[in-house]
Amino acid sequence: MTPTLVHRYAFPIREAIEQLLGDAVGDCEAWRIRVEADEVVIDVVGPSEVTFRIGDYEYTVDGRSGQEAKNEAAKINMEGPAADAQPAEPPRKGGPLAQRAAISCGEKGFWTFIGKKHGATVQSADEAAAWLKSQCGIKSRVDLDYDDGPAQTFREIDKSYRLWLEGYD
Repeated sequence: MTPTLVHRYAFPIREAIEQLLGDAVGDCEAWRIRVEADEVVIDVVGPSEVTFRIGDYEYTVDGRSGQEAKNEAAKINMEGPAADAQPAEPPRKGGPLAQRAAISCGEKGFWTFIGKKHGATVQSADEAAAWLKSQCGIKSRVDLDYDDGPAQTFREIDKSYRLWLEGYD
């Protein structure tokens, strides 16, 4: 028995692929479509070259091999920083000591402790922070997590404060 053709459906390829794959289509160059058993298999072929930027560098990668950058396209952008320029250090962030110092400076008990034990008048968290920085010899509480000397000074002040809170003079 010979099958009889009842209906024929025709879809524009790009529309059909976009319906099936959605955004995965991207800027591909071609598709390879085949039927394997019960499945429609679509191979998406990427563009032959992909160009992208990372910071001041521009790269062109062969899309078929996906691994090697072309030398002429992988050169430093001439408008970028000089080759001998040092990368900027990431900003220092406060760690556990800086956090503990900030919490203590916000406690009114710490203000009272400073007045009774060290004879300084403190009326706010900012004044407590300024007093603590001057005692530890730092410009910022962040320095407590990076400099051993000021960190040790802070630990002694904090230890004395914790004991004072418990009633030990």
